[in-house]
Amino acid sequence: MTHVHAFLAVDRILQDLTKCKEPFGGKVILLGGDFRQVLPVILRGSRTLTVDSSLKKHSLWLKFHKLYRTKNMRALESERDFDAWLLDIGKKKSGSMIQLPLQCYPSIQDPIHQLYSDIDFSSVTPQELKDRAVLTVNNERFMEINNKVLEFMPGNETVYKAVDMIMSEDPQDQLTFPEEFLNSLTPTGLPLYELKLKIGYIIMLLRNLAPSKGLCNGTCLIITKLQQNIIQAKSIDGTETFLIPQIPLIPSQTNMPFKFERIQFPIRLAFSMTINKSQGQTFEKICLVLNEPVFSRGQLYVGLSRA
Repeated sequence: MTHVHAFLAVDRILQDLTKCKEPFGGKVILLGGDFRQVLPVILRGSRTLTVDSSLKKHSLWLKFHKLYRTKNMRALESERDFDAWLLDIGKKKSGSMIQLPLQCYPSIQDPIHQLYSDIDFSSVTPQELKDRAVLTVNNERFMEINNKVLEFMPGNETVYKAVDMIMSEDPQDQLTFPEEFLNSLTPTGLPLYELKLKIGYIIMLLRNLAPSKGLCNGTCLIITKLQQNIIQAKSIDGTETFLIPQIPLIPSQTNMPFKFERIQFPIRLAFSMTINKSQGQTFEKICLVLNEPVFSRGQLYVGLSRA
């Protein structure tokens, strides 16, 4: 969910450009969304700060004309019960008990087998994989699953190692935090130090490279060529081809007492991803791994509603 500060910034810019003090400079703004989903993540923020980050809690929300959709037009008649159950999860109060359907597996099983058991990895095509994903609660679990899927995929593997450097002029910091230590870190939003890739892999961008061309944070692509300093990839529908360079990346939010820079391709494998990262996407088939508690009711709602 977008932070309220983003809407306030657009409001202020449009007022300045139009010289009009009406909301959004008097322009018509159309928004669409679901407030049952995950709230903006506030680093070390209290519950109050997290709730207040929603547009719905700001006075600007009162100036919007609301239109509510009361029927899910995408749901089939046979799926109406599941649709109603999802809405019930979104409406439940914090702390209330949520019971999963009997169709869910009661014990921890192999998510790769559950999702890909009907696929022959020796002859699999990207089109067969693009509409499937394993969704996890945290980063550690999804990276583990991506590495396991990697072992099943055919083709030669290419390894790209990043260049890490601490952003400090103090020589003592260089000794305190050596490069080997930086290599072991994977802060939120940063690619792995060591990327293992194959042609035909589905990858996800971690940065906005060219928004006007659709290369935004979260965009999924299919690798078509692997070169030393560049990756060629095509859009999921195969209509466009892009070149992805290695770029300097700095983690925006960390708990570390220093800043460091990583030069690497801004991508991750997209066979598995966190529930938060999947927000806004739709898949034909998913496997939701809940071996750890979700952080919020909204996170569970997002995970269950991706397919």
